[in-house]
Amino acid sequence: MVYDRTIDGETLDLGAVGLEKGVFLLYDQQTGSRWNQIVGRAVQGPLEGRSLRKRPSTLTTWGRWRALHPDTTAFSDPRLAGRRRFTEESVSRVTLSGEGAIVGEDLIVGVEGPSSARAYLLRRMAPERAVNDTIDGIPIVVFLAEDAVTARVFRRTAGERTLAFEAAGDRLRDEETGTLWDPMTGDALVGPLAGARLERVISTQALWYAWRSVRPDTTVWEKDAAEVE
Repeated sequence: MVYDRTIDGETLDLGAVGLEKGVFLLYDQQTGSRWNQIVGRAVQGPLEGRSLRKRPSTLTTWGRWRALHPDTTAFSDPRLAGRRRFTEESVSRVTLSGEGAIVGEDLIVGVEGPSSARAYLLRRMAPERAVNDTIDGIPIVVFLAEDAVTARVFRRTAGERTLAFEAAGDRLRDEETGTLWDPMTGDALVGPLAGARLERVISTQALWYAWRSVRPDTTVWEKDAAEVE
């Protein structure tokens, strides 16, 4: 997760306290408040109840990111021991592990609407890779790339038109016009809507137990299930 670390015009310096129920707990040096990593909300201290503004970010493979941003730099702290728990291989292994009941270590994409939240289990998305849904009246599309790691969420509207999407390789195709869209940028590439752009929706990729611990009100997307508002 990436957050804007300013509150009331003051820039906070944040560090990690450790884990609480398996979720990282942060602290700020200015007030000593404790912050939940998943939602960016202060859970203890003078700023309890306040929230940091979540910024768009992407959990993806180094290869895909470098292809998109060839001039990128990478942060590495040589003082820290390397630990490769989440790799392309380990994440895709979970995503492609097939059917079965949801478990704590499952990977999800979490979307927060104005009043509710929904989790999209990557395993359930894997066969078709594009989910057309509505949360709090907002039509969205959730896309899982062919690498079984990278996920993106957009409003599925272009102008006054609400679109339905399907995966077309590593592109999105809308069913209404057949236009091909870039699921990393939201840009319409080829077709009648070329030049249009979808609005990105900020989302959170997390382990199911971590998401559920901070959004116990969450619903879970089910294929062919009625939408829950």
